[in-house]
Amino acid sequence: MASGPDSVAGAYPRSLDRGADGTTAGRLVARIDRRIPAPALATIGALLVASLAAVAWSTADGGTAATVVLRQVESALVVVAVVGALRRRRTASTAVERAGWTSLVGAAVAVLVTTVAAMLAPHLDARLGAPTPLDLPSLLVAPLVLLGVLLFARPTRSAAHLGRIVLDAIAVGCAVGIVGWYLVVRPFVDGRLAAQPSQELALAYVAGDAIALGLGLLALLRAKRHLRGTVACSALGLGALLASDLGRGFEVLPGVAPPASVTEIGWALAMALLAIGAWLRPGPRGEHVALSDARARRAWLWWLALPYLFLMPVAGVLLVGAVVGDVDGPMIAGSAIVIAVLGFRHVVALRENAELAQRLAGSVRELEHRAAHDELTGLLNRGGLISALRGDRPIAGRPAALLFVDLDRFKAINDTLGHAVGDAVLRAVGERLRFAIRAGLAARFAGDEFVLVLPGVVDEHAALGHAQEVLELVERPIPLADGGEVVVTASVGLTTTTSLADGETIVREADLAMFEAKQGGRARVQVFEEGLRERSADRVRLEQDLRRALAREDEIEVHLQPLIALEGDRLWGAEALVRWRHPERGMLAPGRFLAIAEESGLIVPLGHRVLAEACAAAAAVPDLIVSVNLSARQLHDPLLLATVRDALTAHGLAPDRLCLEVVEDVLVDDRTIGVLEALRALGARVAIDDFGVGASSLKQLRRIPGALVKIDRSFIGSLDTAEAGDDDRVMVRALVNVAEQLGLQVVAEGIERPDQLSAVRDLGVTIGQGWLLGHPQRAAAFVTSCGGGPLVRRGTRPARRSAA
Repeated sequence: MASGPDSVAGAYPRSLDRGADGTTAGRLVARIDRRIPAPALATIGALLVASLAAVAWSTADGGTAATVVLRQVESALVVVAVVGALRRRRTASTAVERAGWTSLVGAAVAVLVTTVAAMLAPHLDARLGAPTPLDLPSLLVAPLVLLGVLLFARPTRSAAHLGRIVLDAIAVGCAVGIVGWYLVVRPFVDGRLAAQPSQELALAYVAGDAIALGLGLLALLRAKRHLRGTVACSALGLGALLASDLGRGFEVLPGVAPPASVTEIGWALAMALLAIGAWLRPGPRGEHVALSDARARRAWLWWLALPYLFLMPVAGVLLVGAVVGDVDGPMIAGSAIVIAVLGFRHVVALRENAELAQRLAGSVRELEHRAAHDELTGLLNRGGLISALRGDRPIAGRPAALLFVDLDRFKAINDTLGHAVGDAVLRAVGERLRFAIRAGLAARFAGDEFVLVLPGVVDEHAALGHAQEVLELVERPIPLADGGEVVVTASVGLTTTTSLADGETIVREADLAMFEAKQGGRARVQVFEEGLRERSADRVRLEQDLRRALAREDEIEVHLQPLIALEGDRLWGAEALVRWRHPERGMLAPGRFLAIAEESGLIVPLGHRVLAEACAAAAAVPDLIVSVNLSARQLHDPLLLATVRDALTAHGLAPDRLCLEVVEDVLVDDRTIGVLEALRALGARVAIDDFGVGASSLKQLRRIPGALVKIDRSFIGSLDTAEAGDDDRVMVRALVNVAEQLGLQVVAEGIERPDQLSAVRDLGVTIGQGWLLGHPQRAAAFVTSCGGGPLVRRGTRPARRSAA
């Protein structure tokens, strides 16, 4: 940020708004100091007061000495203006702004030449009267000031925009010329000045000042924001210069004797205003101001109305001239030019308005398209689909089939391959679905959910055929930018209807069917049935009941099932199993509500409850190891490590007496492997549940040293049967051998019969679990049966969920 005297006002501390002493005067001084340096303002004020005193002296005395002093003070004012303009020129940000400051410096130098020459040779005083060599630099002052302020204007947006500004400038210049001719210039012409050059000088000075003032006001409305103060002071200086030249011009008219002080005061005031404009600090930058701002709207309206505002004095002059009867040729010609210019400007404005209306209509159509379509895939979005089904498209009201397509485990793609790959997958799937329907509608309903509408398809068998084609299209490999491929599957919900009038209901039915397809194993099609609606409502009710149960202490129960070391038949540990004693439905097994808890996120507080109860039981039974299951959602909880650490600390439990179980499928996610490694680093044990039926690899197991491998019960259940026993024995023996090579312990789940127990012993399994070895018991009862101490539940607050 810039610093020093040329810093923007916003860079100064807000404490200055109150002033050093907190008084009104102090606030005023502080506010002025933010806009102009106090030393410069004091110098300009002192010189202005001195010039007014010199004017009074010159008026009273009329001698040469008073005139010389006046010129000296005016020269000092001009020097102050030159210094300020040069400082601003050095800090200007663009070449155009530097050129503008150069022009203002030139105007000040022209004034300085005039005042110094008049000080050295008073008889050469310029600005009306008999022509002198100093009239040339004196005549350049107003044009140079005008050029400077015009260069401070904002750049034009286009040639048409520049044309409008030129037309406005012509209209304003002609209007000023008509008024100036009638009120100022014509009296000089009618006055028949003794010397013809004096008459021409009068016309040149006054006309030049008047036109410069009018265009200066026009430039003020176009000035850049940080230079508006300078342009405003320059325009006021041009007005003071016009007043001075009018006063001096009337001095030479026969029978007119205005006070001589008017001309000198106007001249000194013009120099002071130019000096103030040169020393003003730049305001805040930024050319684009929202038209929602009231001040911006007012400025815009003034800009639009400016040429028409100048018509009012022209109309007044013409009216007075018509009444008096002295309307002449210049007035008529000027009025004709103004009317022609404004008429042409109006025609241009009408054409631009028509073009603007077309662009606006195009923008509205584009916005409507964006509002109804998904930006990533180009398909309809949710709102666009519902609008189409309500009647915005010809298919509304027709019989149709509707497919609700949801990509399976899409979150894993974003988590493991990145969101860029996820977006590429969504685009590819969207393009395939657009190709699949052709005459129907395709929409991206939400994240990884798509909806297809097949108009005219009412036969369920035909609709199932289309749905199967969609599954096959989705499952085709999707090429990636790095040369690889990714394969995704989808679950599809299907519904048919005789009318698409109620689009939201139909979409909801297909959504329910899709959810049932996911519950049934994914990568399949499910047709909507009326019973799905009731099952969905039941899931919602069960979720609400679970929320209430988690707020109570007597509904959620933790049961413990023993894990037995098969060598010696001794208690090795226990697995924590959750049960829900519903006040109306009775005891609910985990399969009834865990899926709902996982989808709703309630699995996190539920898991915290189970973890705390299991740690309390382990603390009550010496050397007992407790095993607690973790779901995929819990593994992705950023506060999991803190929660485990807090539970261990609260119950005084050694970390190696806690075992955390995860299903085999989560091992394909590197992020999950990182979480498990962090849990191992904490000291806790890790177990891989249902091993042998998932999608993990042995390579992933090597990253979790010391883990337990729990062989899925599907391999144990048939060990004592002749039909499949041999194959399962081979699989179990292979798993045991691999585990031994990796230094992992093996647990056999689901041991329910003696022959199964004998088989797993023979195969080398070291730990067993099942109803034959021990039924699940409530935690307190389990602790009592093991001869443990009292079960002391120590409340642990869940870790705070806030960003670090």
